[in-house]
Amino acid sequence: MDAIDLQCGASHVRLFPQRGAAIGAWHWRDTPLLHAPDGDVACFPMLPYANRIAHGQLPGAEPLPPHPGEAHSLHGIGWRRGWRVIEQHAAHVVLGLQHQADHDWPFDLTATLSIALGENWLTHTLWVTNTGERAMPLGLGFHPIFPADQHTTLSAGWSGRWDVTSDHLPVGLAPQPVAPGSVDVGPWYVNNCYTGWDGKAVLRYADYALQLSADPLCRFLQCYRPGTDSAFVAIEPVTHIPNAHQLRAAGVPDTGLRDLAPGAVMSTWMTVQVIG
Repeated sequence: MDAIDLQCGASHVRLFPQRGAAIGAWHWRDTPLLHAPDGDVACFPMLPYANRIAHGQLPGAEPLPPHPGEAHSLHGIGWRRGWRVIEQHAAHVVLGLQHQADHDWPFDLTATLSIALGENWLTHTLWVTNTGERAMPLGLGFHPIFPADQHTTLSAGWSGRWDVTSDHLPVGLAPQPVAPGSVDVGPWYVNNCYTGWDGKAVLRYADYALQLSADPLCRFLQCYRPGTDSAFVAIEPVTHIPNAHQLRAAGVPDTGLRDLAPGAVMSTWMTVQVIG
C-alpha cells in the first residue's frame, strides 16, 4: 500500500489514497494527534452518506450490502475505494474518486478531497458532484479518531441527542443543553448523534488541546467510543443524522439529508488545530 507523506514544520501526516483516502497518522512535535485503532486508519471521509442505513434499505432502491460483521450498511463508499492522486505537494494533496452506479451505491458521482497541512493544523475539504441523470440523496462527513484517556475532556455545544438501539440506530430525540459544556471522556461510552451542533469542539489533554471546526452544513456531531477503556474517541462532523434516508421517508423532519440535482455539487470542510 503506497503512502503519501505531508510535512509542514513539525507537523507530519501519513496518508493512504488507496485505502479510502485515509490518514494513518498525524504527528505534531512527535505528539500523535490522531489515533488509528487498527494501526492504519485514523481519519477518513464519509460519502455519499455517513454512519448507518438500517439493513441497507435505501428507499426506492435495492438493499445496499451490510458492513462486514453487522446488519447495516455503514459510512458509504468513499472509505472502501481507492482514490487517485490529482495533485501532490509538500503539505497539500488533492485526491479524486469516480463512481458509477453499482450494488454499493445506485447513483453516479465524482468526489474530490483536498487535504492541507499547516504548522499546527489539518484541513479536509470534500466536494461531491452528481454525474447521473436523477437526483441523488446525499450526506457527507468526516471520521477523525482521537486519542483518549481518563483525563481527556470534550467541550462542545448542541441542542439535542438521538438515543439509539443496541445496534446503534437512532430511536428518539432528547433535548440537550445548548450552552457549551464539558464531557469527561474517560468514562464515556457513546455512539450517539448530537443535533444543533455549533460547529466547534475542543478536546483537552494534559499537555495540549485540539479544536475541531467544521462547515455550518455539518449541523450534527456523531460521537463514538466503544468502551470506557477505549484508547480513542471519534468526533465526527456530519451533515445528517444516522439512518436519515429511512427516517425522512417516515416523515421525520430536519434529518439533514439533501437531494442533489444532476450536475450539482455539494461540499463541506473540517479543520483540526492545536490551540494549546
